[in-house]
Amino acid sequence: MKEDNRMKFKNLTIVMVIVCILSMIILLYTNYKHNQFDSRKKTFEGEAIALTMKFKKSGKMRYLVYCFYVDGKILSKRKVIGGDEILNKFYKVKYHLNNPRANYIILDKELKPDSLTLVKAGFSKIKYYTYDSGVTNKYLERSKWK
Repeated sequence: MKEDNRMKFKNLTIVMVIVCILSMIILLYTNYKHNQFDSRKKTFEGEAIALTMKFKKSGKMRYLVYCFYVDGKILSKRKVIGGDEILNKFYKVKYHLNNPRANYIILDKELKPDSLTLVKAGFSKIKYYTYDSGVTNKYLERSKWK
């Protein structure tokens, strides 16, 4: 009976050691990947203005979709983030000069660019109309940056 208990304790100890070793390996690997991306971000020299457009949902995750222009071409990217207060606002994007698809958005500070800066960045203003069926029964002209 005592030998059986000792064998169970020995097996439990081995399992616990293996679990601890695996968890340490996973922690070290994720830390390495995070540091690798941080060092890679420092090489991003290109800057552009990005417009946060919408959130897409995939399973339980919400992704922020934003777009920006590089050399007249529109690029879009997704980032895992929450909070509706950042939608339809402008932020700075840093990207790699050789591969603009490698980029990241800086959500710390919202940009307040003027219309000339936005046009130079590649954006255009689009007019659209909404119908006011309440008081005036007229179409109201609105505009947004696209």
